[in-house]
Amino acid sequence: MSSIIKTKAFVLSKLDFGDTSKIAKFYTEDLGRISGIIKGARSPRSKIGKTVDVLNYVDLVLYKKEGRDLQIVTQADLIAYYPNIKSDLEKLKYASAVFELLLRLTVENDQHRRLFIGVEKILQRMEDETTQPILLFSMFFKFFLEEIGYGLETNKCSVCHKSLLNRGNISYNHEIGLMCKSCSENHLVLFEFSMELFKKMVCLSQRNSKCTYTESELKEIITFFERFLIYHVDEFQGIKSLKIY
Repeated sequence: MSSIIKTKAFVLSKLDFGDTSKIAKFYTEDLGRISGIIKGARSPRSKIGKTVDVLNYVDLVLYKKEGRDLQIVTQADLIAYYPNIKSDLEKLKYASAVFELLLRLTVENDQHRRLFIGVEKILQRMEDETTQPILLFSMFFKFFLEEIGYGLETNKCSVCHKSLLNRGNISYNHEIGLMCKSCSENHLVLFEFSMELFKKMVCLSQRNSKCTYTESELKEIITFFERFLIYHVDEFQGIKSLKIY
């Protein structure tokens, strides 16, 4: 079955294909992550070839056929190109990390509008605000984990089921989860949070939060999220974008 689909999309990546075409990967509002071929995109006269650029936000029209890995992109109109992100190395680093998570940890053809809206919001905040890009990314990373089914139980100890708040340092074990100080004494500890850092990690999910963060605290939280994913997702080896820039 074939159909013409119009949807909003973020351009995640692109590469040359053959003599004249390009293949791009998109994260779309209606189809989730998809791959598409843009015929003639390498021609200097191709408007669509210039519009479909990494980090651009576009209105996409494509010819979709069930069972085909590559859909045919027939039109792309620019919605936003985020000039402030692209001209600021720190913003570009964390925006690229957002796209890397989408590329590597979402399932093709799996619609997830809440996640799409989350991407739209965090990129616009990176574009418009003076908020630290690392803080915005940390907030997105926690939201992303929850949306793909890897949210952490932060309310209670995974062993005794009592509240984790105000009970000393918090420990983590991949097999067990987050533990209070007393329960962790009988288990292997792979990561340890001070109570202050733990509260700040939890605070990332809260709107209008008054939590303040140092860069080193945010890097520690991101490292924990990365290690968590590396253990649970075989093919994931960390976020390369954070090391390249």
